[in-house]
Amino acid sequence: MPVLENLAELHPLLLCAAALGFMCVETSLLVGLFVPGDAVVLLAGTTVDSPARYALLVAATTAGCLAGETFGYALGRRFGPSIRRSWAGRRIGAAKWAKAEDHLRRHGGPAVFGSRFVTVIHSLVPIVAGTLGMPYRRFIGWAAPAAVTWSSLYVGAGTAVGATYREAGGVWGTLVPPAIVGTVVAVRVLWSRVKRRRSARRG
Repeated sequence: MPVLENLAELHPLLLCAAALGFMCVETSLLVGLFVPGDAVVLLAGTTVDSPARYALLVAATTAGCLAGETFGYALGRRFGPSIRRSWAGRRIGAAKWAKAEDHLRRHGGPAVFGSRFVTVIHSLVPIVAGTLGMPYRRFIGWAAPAAVTWSSLYVGAGTAVGATYREAGGVWGTLVPPAIVGTVVAVRVLWSRVKRRRSARRG
């Protein structure tokens, strides 16, 4: 498959730099609301063919997560209300902002950790944490282990997919990229349905 083959031909440092850069903007500039970081990291993970490359990509992805979350926190601390009133903030919708804020108020630090594994919400939590004035040490103390765990899992999953592609190749190999995107989309849809059902029961 040209997509995976082209990725595999990239220099490992270039690929890691791209993954780091994307993760930086995912949670600071709200890019993750429109382009899932899950799919990006999974695709990057398909290029891993050695423990050294795995460790390098996990480190780059983790660093990108923490840099983006730190910047998002700083933006929330300084411009939180303005961001919510901006064009992007209005596109997100008041309901999603309110859910992220309520989740953070009720659960505190553990909510920061858990949000890393929840699509959409994890892109909002750093800004919301800064807006609410959560101490940075507490915020990053929960965000760091979440970033390490999330990066390790997703790069590992991508590595497994890449190994399968290299072994299978041919027709089966062409199904890998659509399967990655389809899985991410399916998880997002299922999570949204679960959230709606929970909200309906509470109402």
